[in-house]
Amino acid sequence: MNRFPIEPQPITVDHHFSTGFYAELWGVSESTVVKWFQDMEGVLKVGEPSKNGRRTRVELRIPYSLAMQEYKRRTQS
Repeated sequence: MNRFPIEPQPITVDHHFSTGFYAELWGVSESTVVKWFQDMEGVLKVGEPSKNGRRTRVELRIPYSLAMQEYKRRTQS
């Protein structure tokens, strides 16, 4: 028996919000927010499989901490 049990590390969960949330928060268009975040690591892409050869609609869910980093970067002079 191990005398020193391993303590589990806490898991940090970052809230994810839609592009519409950030568009309204920052006063920009939703398409602008999509352009800023669509290729960033850490952004969840939620989509449905395409039907009948149509384009797949993908919705983004952006972590709050990543969004605040990008906002800070874009608002610096």
